[in-house]
Amino acid sequence: ARTLLWSVCTSLPQPLIAVPVYLFVEQFVAWEPVGLGFAAGAMLWVALVELIPDALKDMPPPLAACCLSASFAGMTAISLAIDAVTA
Repeated sequence: ARTLLWSVCTSLPQPLIAVPVYLFVEQFVAWEPVGLGFAAGAMLWVALVELIPDALKDMPPPLAACCLSASFAGMTAISLAIDAVTA
């Protein structure tokens, strides 16, 4: 019950700040590709420097490559499905 109360309390400011944040973000729509590119680069760095080396410590390289390929294929399929639904 206490966790539920804290969850509700921490979510209360969201509706209050939503409109000012929307107005602020609208001013920087032109910079969205830069931000998304930076985020993609950060995630690529995490994958190459942290996730893949940790996977190679716990499993043989062929299995890690298979898991990496399956993950890539799965994310591509999800992306294509979202594009098909939203197009």
